[in-house]
Order: sequence, then structure tokens, then C-alpha cells
Amino acid sequence: MDISILQIKQLRAQTGSGFMECKKALQKANGNIENAVDYLRTLGICIADRNISHHANCGRIFLYQDKNLGVLLELNSETDFVANNDEFKIFGQKIVDYIGTKKLFNLQDIRDFFNSQNIALIAKVRENIIIRRIKYLIGSVTNSYLHLGKIGVVVTGKILSDMNDYKYQCFKHVAMHIASSRPLFLFEKDIPQDILDRETQVQQSIANKTGKNSYVLKSIVNGRLKKFINNITLVHQKFIMDPKITVGDFLNKNSISIQDFIYFKVGESL
Repeated sequence: MDISILQIKQLRAQTGSGFMECKKALQKANGNIENAVDYLRTLGICIADRNISHHANCGRIFLYQDKNLGVLLELNSETDFVANNDEFKIFGQKIVDYIGTKKLFNLQDIRDFFNSQNIALIAKVRENIIIRRIKYLIGSVTNSYLHLGKIGVVVTGKILSDMNDYKYQCFKHVAMHIASSRPLFLFEKDIPQDILDRETQVQQSIANKTGKNSYVLKSIVNGRLKKFINNITLVHQKFIMDPKITVGDFLNKNSISIQDFIYFKVGESL
């Protein structure tokens, strides 16, 4: 199968592997990028296991939050120079505050409503500005964290006993953890089976190269799969503020539960 230079560049950007390794992997995978990544991982030459965003978008994340509602907005620009401009910041905050106070969450409706203001700002800064995405959560308890305008997190959940300010702040601590550790799922049960199957196959291929017997191989694969699950689920991750415990331990200790979370990072793939 003919492999294009563009495909090879894409795989190199995603994995950090060499040109010839990427070409061979793509040939083995019949041009499928995901399968090529898995092939490189089994060879132990894939530098980055997780896909790094291909988007080079600049911009900022904006936040609206009240007791029960949290809204994240990504507003994009072409350069960080414009993203750090005061008029850009004011415009983004104006949009997200409007969304939150009016409870209007349809992206196209928001784009239409702010279209004339958006065009005016584009004309002024001479860069394209896009209202890229909106996401919100509603819950009994809502808290959030915004990191330097580049990462935004909203968490919702419940306080199971004795509501107080400290327990409310615990939700912010969890949001800070999510901003730092980027879990993909809340619980193990939330992980799609195809993701678990794919990881099992990758780890099985790696383990097979050790030449161990089937009993040992099964133990190796199960151990690595458990580590994979712990790395991508919020409740099993080591808590950044106390690495001796998991996030699940922290929640249980303070009698709170997390029901959902959203995470935005500027320029990440949708």
C-alpha cells in the first residue's frame, strides 16, 4: 500500500517515532493511524502513548459559575498576542456570562447573537476569532477551576452529610486535580469496552515478547491493564494534594461524591 508523506508526518507528530518506523507501521496498518500507533507501541518505540492535539489554535477558556451551574467556553484566536488582549478577554467573559445568566447553551444561537460584535473585534485585531465550543453542567453542588485561562474544569456532585464551606472547597480541590491529571473517565464502568479491548491487545503483544509462560503473561497483562485503568479514571488516580491517597479516598473521607466533570484545554481536539 502506498503511504503518503502527510500520513507519515501525522504519525510522527503523534508518536515522536522516526520516519522509517512510521512508514513501516502505516504499511503494516494499511494506512490506519490508530492501528499504526498500536503497532509502534508494541515495538516499544512510540514516545507518546496518548495522542497530542494536532490543533495549533490559540485562545482562552472562559468560565461562568453559580451554586448549581458551571459553563465553559473556548474562544479562539490565531495568536496568543490577541488571546492576551484585554478586549478579547472582555468579549469572552461577556459571552460566557450571557450563556450562564440566560441559560442559553446552543452554540449556533450564541454565535448568531454575538456575530456582529465578533466581526467588529475581528476587524479591530485583524485575526480570525471563533466561538469554538460551549459545555455546561448542572448539579446539586458545582465548583470549578480555571488555570491561566488555558485550562478550565467544572465538577458537580453531592455533599452526603453536613454541608459546610470546607466540603464545598473540596470540589474545587478535585477540579484542580482534574486540571493537572486530566482523567478521561469518572469510574472504571464509564470506560468503553473497545478502549479496554484495544489496550489489552497492546499489552498482550508487549508481554508476549518476554517469552514468559501463559500464567505469568496473564498476570503481567492484568497488572498493566489495571494500571492503565487507574491512570485514566478520576477516582483511582493519586490525589495531587496528597499522593498517598486516591481521589476516591479523598471523596470518601469528606463524605462527598462527584457525579460528573468537564475539562477544556485551549486547542485540544474535540
